Amino acid sequence: MKTEIWESDPFTPKKGKLLATLQSEYRFQKGDEMFFDDAPERLKVRIIDVRLHIKGDGAIQREILALKL
Repeated sequence: MKTEIWESDPFTPKKGKLLATLQSEYRFQKGDEMFFDDAPERLKVRIIDVRLHIKGDGAIQREILALKL
């Protein structure tokens, strides 16, 4: 499933900077922590929201909002 991971504003759940786009069947959950090692410095984020978008043809796309730690 196409998954986009977005940096979120700490006070409102709004999409900010796109951190990554990937294909994954992993079941991401609120509270999961992720590390991005390819950033200029190691970036740690915590998932605060997972949103699924289901299109008419059955395609599913997932957006993850993550808070930078």
